[in-house]
Amino acid sequence: MATQETYKEVVNPALSWMSFIYFMFFSIAVAIWGAFDTPHAAVTLAVLTGFMPYLWLKMRMVISIDDELRVDRAHIELSFLGDAVALNEAEYKLHRTVNSDARAFHATRPWAKTGVKVFVNDERDKTSYWLIGCKNYEALTAELIKRSRGRQR
Repeated sequence: MATQETYKEVVNPALSWMSFIYFMFFSIAVAIWGAFDTPHAAVTLAVLTGFMPYLWLKMRMVISIDDELRVDRAHIELSFLGDAVALNEAEYKLHRTVNSDARAFHATRPWAKTGVKVFVNDERDKTSYWLIGCKNYEALTAELIKRSRGRQR
């Protein structure tokens, strides 16, 4: 049996978030400069600047679908997934906050404004659904629906 193509989406951190973090790093360097001297501040700023790519990689979220739905390190077999519902900005915000289910698995980032709600169909699993924050919520929903129809045949 041929394996299907892999769907993949990477949700990168917003530039505004990274800029704010770098501003905080710069403020630390200024405080070091005020307390010590210029070489110490320069070394501090260089080290913190070198830390930025690592931080960017740790803050991003990778969503992929092959035989399983994977969101970063979390994964679930497609056979255990039910319906997928696309959530626009207003619906996604409600599901992240006041309409949140305590049993749900949230794979969200603050800069993701839309998402997908995927129900879990496993009587052994108490998780009611996965809430996944993404940019291409309609494409992710369509891919999950397509894969679920392919499993039912």
